[in-house]
Amino acid sequence: MTSLSLIEAEAQRLVGRLPESQRLVQQHALVVLCETHWHSLRGPQPVTPLAQTLWSVTPPLADLLMDFYAGGDSRLDEILSGRNLARAMALLVLAEIERANESGVHIAHEPMMAFETVQPPIALLERIAALLRGTLEPPRLHPHDKQHDAMWKALAVIAAHTRRLDLAAVLEVIRLLSVPTDQADFVFDAALENLRDEVAEVGIHFMNIDDDHIHFNQHGHAHKPLRARRLGEMLMEIRLIWLG
Repeated sequence: MTSLSLIEAEAQRLVGRLPESQRLVQQHALVVLCETHWHSLRGPQPVTPLAQTLWSVTPPLADLLMDFYAGGDSRLDEILSGRNLARAMALLVLAEIERANESGVHIAHEPMMAFETVQPPIALLERIAALLRGTLEPPRLHPHDKQHDAMWKALAVIAAHTRRLDLAAVLEVIRLLSVPTDQADFVFDAALENLRDEVAEVGIHFMNIDDDHIHFNQHGHAHKPLRARRLGEMLMEIRLIWLG
């Protein structure tokens, strides 16, 4: 993936000679706008653990901005004159860098570069809208796929069940899957247990997340822990397949 330093330089170029104080104001306004949009999309708080977790984790700001942009809401014009999508994405890139959200940086970087001179395709906007609303149909995962390893398949299974392709949400789902079912305060959740079974079918059993490392068994044996960053890279691959 493109280095963060190069992405930051590209974002700074698109932002231009904007005074830092003004840039920070616009960044904050865009972040608030995106988060507010999620609050309007997600509906009332659900009661089951898996649904609660997905409800509580804000999707990528870049996806929320794309959806907001597609809706033609005038509040975006109040922040950015000319509805310049690439420049708005550049501001989100800088905001995500400051928040140390590397996955969010890469998700925002792609549309920042792709739509500097052209408008986003309607089909892409429709897929992102469906993804945010949990209605996007996932690509079919072939059970005997030899191109990808067990962890990649497990992430694809999680994405298909949750309709979430962002690292933040998937890590929280993994935390839920890591809770022992015999734990005293364990709360049964049919959707979570179905997901646990399908993840097990591809050979993965999550143990816990320790700092930035995911501990798991693969096909019944302890596997070397993987960094969250590596899972983020796999999710980016899955995201490209989903969104095209």
